[in-house]
Formats: sequence, C-alpha cells, structure tokens
Amino acid sequence: MASSVKENLAWCWERRNRVDEIFYELWSNVRPGGRLHPAWFFEAKGHLAVELLLFAVIFYLLTRKSFKPRKEKPLTRQEQEELIAEWTPEPLAPSVYATANDKQNLRSRTKGQVRKQIRYARAPVVKGKASAPHVQIGSKRLLNLVSTNFLNLADSERVEEECVAALDKYGCGSCGPRGFYGTIDVHLELETRMAKFLGMEEAILYSYDISTPASAIPAFCKSGDLIVADAGVGYPLQSGMALSRSTVRYFKHNDLGDLRNLLDTIEEESKLGKGKDTQRRFMVVEGVYANYGDVAPLREIVKLKEKHGFRLILDDSFALGVLGETGRGSLEHHDLRPEQVDIMLASLGHSFGSVGGICAGSRRVCDHQRLSGAGYVFSASLPPYLASAAVKSLDIIEEEGKEMIAELEAKTDRLRRGLTRALSRSRTLRVHEGMGPVIHLQLVGEKATDVSAVESMQGLVDAAARDGVFLTVAKYTFLDRYEGPPSIRIAVNVAHDEADLDRAVTVIKKVASKAGLV
Repeated sequence: MASSVKENLAWCWERRNRVDEIFYELWSNVRPGGRLHPAWFFEAKGHLAVELLLFAVIFYLLTRKSFKPRKEKPLTRQEQEELIAEWTPEPLAPSVYATANDKQNLRSRTKGQVRKQIRYARAPVVKGKASAPHVQIGSKRLLNLVSTNFLNLADSERVEEECVAALDKYGCGSCGPRGFYGTIDVHLELETRMAKFLGMEEAILYSYDISTPASAIPAFCKSGDLIVADAGVGYPLQSGMALSRSTVRYFKHNDLGDLRNLLDTIEEESKLGKGKDTQRRFMVVEGVYANYGDVAPLREIVKLKEKHGFRLILDDSFALGVLGETGRGSLEHHDLRPEQVDIMLASLGHSFGSVGGICAGSRRVCDHQRLSGAGYVFSASLPPYLASAAVKSLDIIEEEGKEMIAELEAKTDRLRRGLTRALSRSRTLRVHEGMGPVIHLQLVGEKATDVSAVESMQGLVDAAARDGVFLTVAKYTFLDRYEGPPSIRIAVNVAHDEADLDRAVTVIKKVASKAGLV
C-alpha cells in the first residue's frame, strides 16, 4: 500500500514537471522578445507580406485548372484540296510597281491594294562591256546613252591593267568586314587619297554605294532629330533617312523660297515650344540630282544652314569627277570651303569607274562611322582590285582631269542644246534644265500622271533601239518617293563622238515624231 502511494506521488510529480516545461516553453515564445510575441510580427511585417504573397501565388497556381486547347475537327480531304486550290503564293520579287505620280494610287497603296501599276520592260542583255560608249545587243551595235561611265574610266586600259595586277597580288575578295580582317593597304590608300582630293580631314570607304547614305545618315541622325530634305533626292538618301527614324520634312525640289519658309516655320515652332531646342538638325541635298539632272543652289543652301544652325549632308555622287575645273565636285563648282559641308557622300560607280562609296568629313565624323556605320561594320570590305581601280582612276583625273571634264561639258551641252531645239515644238516632251552629264527627257502634260505615260516612253526607247540608240526609262519602285513626271534618262560619255551625239538627236526626234509627241 505504501509503495503504491509513492508511485502515484512520483507520477504526479513527473506530470507536473512536464506541464511546467510546456508552460515555460509557451511563455518563452510569447514573452517580449519571443518568436510569437506581437512585437516580432510587427518588426517582420515586410517579410511576412512577401511570404504571404508568394503563398497566395502558389495557392492560385495549384488550384488553377490546366489549360487544354480545344480539339478542332480535322479538315476533310475535300476541304484541304479547296484551300490548296485557292492559295496563291507571293512572288519572291515584285514583278509590278506602283506609279508614284498618282495620289489616289498612293492612298490605296497604304491599304495594301494597288489600283494602277506599271510593268517595266525587261532590260536587254548586253554582250561584252555594258559601260562602253557603244554596246552590242543581239546582232546590233548601239550608241550607249544609258551607262553613267561619264569619264569612260571603267573602260580605260590603264585601269584594267591595275585591276589585273591587284588580282595577282591580293586575290579576288577581302574575305571580311573592315573591322576584322578585311582592311587591305589599298583601302587605306584610297581613303587617304580621296580625303586629300576633296580637301577633307578624312574619308571612309564603303563597299557599296547605296549602303553609304543608308549607313552614314543613321549613324548620326536618331529618333527625335530633324531632317530637312529636298523632295527630289534619290532613293539611297531616302532609305538612309527612313532608317534613321528621324522626323523628315521636305521642301519643293530646288525651291529656295519654299526652303526659307520651311526653316522659318521650324524656327517659329521652336520659339513656341513645339520644337526641341536640343534636337540635332540636318539638311540633306544632292550636288547634281539623279532624278532630274539639275544642280543644287549650294551657295544659298550653305548660307541658310549656317543661319538656322543646321548640319549639311551632301550627296555628290553625280557631281564628283564632272563638276569643277579639276573634278572635285560641287564644292569646287560653287567655290565653297570643304568645312562648310559637314558630311559628303559620293559613289565611286560613276566617274571613277569602280564600285563602292565614300563618306568624307572631319576626323570625328569618319571615326564615328567605324563603329556605327552598319555597312562598314557588318559588310565585307571592297575587293582590293576595285579599290586599286578607284586609285588609278583618281590618278588619271588628277593628271588629265581638266581636259576630260572640259570635253565632257562641251559634249553634254551639245547634246542638251540639240535635244532642246529638236523638241522645241513639242507640248509633251521637254528637256529638263541642268548642266551635269545626266539629261532627263521628261513627258509632261495630261499623260504625266497616267500609267500609260511610262508605256509611251518605253515605246520611244524601243523605237530608238531599232535605230541604233540605246536609251532607258527612269525606273522607280513603290518605295521611291519620286513625284516628278516619267522620263528617259540620258547619260553622256566623254568618249562619245560629236557625230554620235548628233545622230542621237536625230533618232530621238524621229521616233518622237512617229509617236505623235512632236
């Protein structure tokens, strides 16, 4: 009996100790400083909020039903055949182009539909050199008034010999962009020589002339910047301005009054707070416009750009080598200093008988493009033999340029005056005024905005080819912002004889008379 009482007392004491331990543990958690005290929750509320949010997200994901796409009924064999029969694949390259002259057509084009289209004739196949003064097409030998080989350097034996020597020395291609392993010593020589020839601090060489403005303009003009451009600039400049994503405002072609009004409007907008005072502003023009053949009034444009604080981008592709006493282009022709043009662009595919493009300016302008010019950074560099050809052409221009340029100018004036006299009675054909070696024979009047106008001009080209004169219609895609009349573009070569030019005038007048245009 006594032993049982002792056992009961021991059991009760043990239970009491366990209860004390539980109460002590509970008190240690809820007392001030404990893990379950309200102050601890208050101090750790940031962590608790994040943990509660994660818990809510996990709970939502676990309780959400999995997505099961609805099974559609498979097409029957007949339905598949009907869909295949209705499908018409799009061509890899467009075979038709919309005329940029029809405003209604332009509006419809933005909706993805083209109401009026122009089918340009296929270019004829030339046997032999396509840039020679005379070309072989089929069994006929034609006077070539198509190639822009103005100084005939693309057919110079001295240039060809230089190309052969460069092929023996360097091989054919450069095998990489300039920034990697595509820079050859002849590239550096050409850049140095062109910079000295143009009077600029430095020049940078691109492997393709069209990529030159498409790379140089976006390298400096960005979104939010302003570009004021002549409405007659060619597609390469248009492409560069579009890629820059800058705000582009056009003034009427070669209209200084409209340019002044536009610049005054921009200045007024800036005073009213509508324009950004910190935006970069550029003016884009061509020395000789490829779409018209006329010369830009560069002296007045330079005065306006200096007055209103613009930077000038000049494309001198059709002026370099043919304007100025020694062929240095628009700057020499207008007696301007090189520093008055901020960025000069030029193609090597016209007067220099080669391929590629040059951008000249200050050292900073050129160095910036070596990292920001897309065509310089990502494209393979110009093949060394073509750079050697440009260097040799530059040698010839420096040695014989004065005589060649004077002869080319005389022959161009002869052809232009002859065409003007021959078509003086025509109400629909006119020779656009200009002074460069590019002459545009334009179709004006009621037909100028009709698609049939291009067909009429192509008829003249075909008839002239049958009489031994090779001409071409100036072609524009629906991407080109050309708003002038349809035209036949004529290019003069210094190797053309005066008798050839007189015969061309006679043939053009004859075919125009037969077509009822004179």
